[in-house]
Amino acid sequence: MQKFRIAFYNVENLFSRPRLFSPGDDPGAAAALKAASQLQRLLDAKIYKADEIVRLYNEARLGDYLAVQCDRVNAPDARSQRFFFYEREGDETSPVVSLNGAIRGRNDWIGGIRMKGETLSGAQVQAIAKVIRRVDADVIGLCEIENRHVLERFNLQFLGGKYPYAVLLEGNDERGIDVGLLSKHPVGALRTNVFTADPAERKRRDGGSARLFNRDCLEVGVALPDGRGDMTLGVTHFKSKGGGEIETDGKRLRQAREVARIVAQRHARDGRPHRVAILGDLNERPDREGANGEMLEGHKTSIDPLLVGAGLSNLIGETLGADKAFTHVEQRRGEIARSQIDYILLSPDLRAAATNCGIDRSGQAFWGPKAPPRALAASDHACLFVDLDLDRLN
Repeated sequence: MQKFRIAFYNVENLFSRPRLFSPGDDPGAAAALKAASQLQRLLDAKIYKADEIVRLYNEARLGDYLAVQCDRVNAPDARSQRFFFYEREGDETSPVVSLNGAIRGRNDWIGGIRMKGETLSGAQVQAIAKVIRRVDADVIGLCEIENRHVLERFNLQFLGGKYPYAVLLEGNDERGIDVGLLSKHPVGALRTNVFTADPAERKRRDGGSARLFNRDCLEVGVALPDGRGDMTLGVTHFKSKGGGEIETDGKRLRQAREVARIVAQRHARDGRPHRVAILGDLNERPDREGANGEMLEGHKTSIDPLLVGAGLSNLIGETLGADKAFTHVEQRRGEIARSQIDYILLSPDLRAAATNCGIDRSGQAFWGPKAPPRALAASDHACLFVDLDLDRLN
């Protein structure tokens, strides 16, 4: 038996974690995350409604979580070339700002939103590394990674250079939450899908097409040992439910359809997926009660095109069952919610070669009585793995 382990882990950043992504620790973060999405839409407008922008920023206390970074104001008469907002006198616990009067629309300035982050403690970084060492995968897909240099630094300093191949291509998200991969085996072809257009959304301000993937669907070819050929791993991270579950269903549905198309057109043999696995945080449960039929066009969930129509197997969900296959745990208003939103989806030949699967919760917060305290936990997500016997692989 030639064992080969595939794993996936949403680490929620390796060294610095945006404050907006910690709703369990900060009761105001969930509301601020929704407000931040609204602010981004307002900032993309050709002509600004200054009162609306300022009111949203002040009322949602967005200054606690982000900054609007202005690199340049495109107006020679601007009072300042470097500030989007001006602070005004007000309550120290609730900063008050006003908009730079020279900025009347998106073409009047260069810059964007910058998330304010909190540095992870040494214990948290060590906890992430401990989980990855315990799982000891041949190849592990990761998401919410700051950048490739951070990934390489983490591998060298905390994993002892265990993985000679670190892959990360910058995605569409400006917040430093990209997808990547660590491999013990040589990496071959890489393909990014960051430029895939989303036909359902309006044009970007630069005239180009709106992007379908919030991060990417990164396709990575990995060589199998002993000259057994290679396989393709697609690492992705779908649209979150920030802004509302129903409101974001359509985006995830289109992303799932595109990944299914990628599998069918690029990674199939005789009409079936071949030697391909999709690894990702899809931000959706496999079976959701009360799904919005209109937004989902009759599907049970927004990721049905992958779970039902693409010929891929959710081995962990099938094997462990809904009660034990949860991968994400969050605490809101004192209540614990558990769900599977992270996946390793296998083509039929990989499914036939699978001998084992599991979930490592040793670093996961909130999952049960033995869970580490949030301040010491690696992530709100668990690490998933699937074992293959390469001797069974065609």
